[in-house]
Amino acid sequence: MLLRTLNSVLEQHIAGVPGVLAVLIGRMTDGATIAEINYSGTHLENDSLNSLAAYASDLLRANNRLCQVVDLTSEADYLLAGSAEVPLVIKAFNKTPYFVLFLTKGSTNLKLVFERIKAILADGKPLLPPVQDNTTSVAQLLLSYARRYAPDPNFVTLRLSLKTGLHRERLEKGQLDEREVRILYKGVADILGVERLPIALP
Repeated sequence: MLLRTLNSVLEQHIAGVPGVLAVLIGRMTDGATIAEINYSGTHLENDSLNSLAAYASDLLRANNRLCQVVDLTSEADYLLAGSAEVPLVIKAFNKTPYFVLFLTKGSTNLKLVFERIKAILADGKPLLPPVQDNTTSVAQLLLSYARRYAPDPNFVTLRLSLKTGLHRERLEKGQLDEREVRILYKGVADILGVERLPIALP
């Protein structure tokens, strides 16, 4: 019996779609690439694909903030970006921090891409890595998010330690209880000047 993986799901559903340059599954919380197929030849290297996932993650989070201006419970789940020559289609997996991204040539039939994305979302969802909800991982996600978006990322741990009263070494290791994670959440939000972060508290 053939073992199903996220990569095999991507390969199955992009077969026969002309002009696909790359397809990947990424994680919105940190922009990490979970699975990828690169048909671009030498145009895209692994670093470029990782940058693409981080870019898509940023776009989805920015659009979530826009959606929540109107309705706090709404989330952006679909985006079309790039250019006429190189369209980029991003669709989130429902109720998860994961998304699918298609990078294609301008000549590619986007209706066909949307059909394939729908199939990937259905077949790939059971194979997604479980979302960790322990307090250690949430603390690490918060610190990683702050390092990514705060000014002076080299000093963000020191700033958070001073702001929250939590020891710097414990912040680095993510060894925090639920109450401390909530304090860290507020500290990161304050430093970034936002009310809500795209990371769920335990």
